Amino acid sequence: MPIELHCPSCEKLIRAPDNAGGKHGKCPYCETKVYIPLPHSDEDEISIAPLDESDAEAERLRREAVRYAATVDREADPGDREPAAARGPRPGPASAPGEVIDIGDLVEQFVLAMKASKLDEADKIAARLKRAGPRAKDYVEGLLLDPTPPPIEGVPKPLVMGFLKALLERL
Repeated sequence: MPIELHCPSCEKLIRAPDNAGGKHGKCPYCETKVYIPLPHSDEDEISIAPLDESDAEAERLRREAVRYAATVDREADPGDREPAAARGPRPGPASAPGEVIDIGDLVEQFVLAMKASKLDEADKIAARLKRAGPRAKDYVEGLLLDPTPPPIEGVPKPLVMGFLKALLERL
């Protein structure tokens, strides 16, 4: 059975005899020097191990846990946590008393501002998100781990992911 390959120059199909494998020859159409690969054999194929279901399940559970943590307001039930004095100071600036921060809405506004190249507006939104503390960071991390982030008004998924990574660095 002849060895079939395409010329790298003219891209025409070339058939070479089996004994020419591993050698160089000239393309019969354009006379470019061409390497003739060794003939394909079944021995060259390697077996691939099946997917370890326990690894896939562990990864799914980890992603689910992060997503859950990103959506839960950890400050809503202080009864199951240590007193604030025992925890020490909170990282980052705290939100003002009575200030309501809709993290999901602000993240969407940040992505739209970045898409529109309104960098000053994006900086202001990032500063507001930073005031939300670790909740905002957890929320953005959860979105980054989610294989299907929420669609945002015509912004392609790779762009959304890039903007979310940039936001995470600011938080």
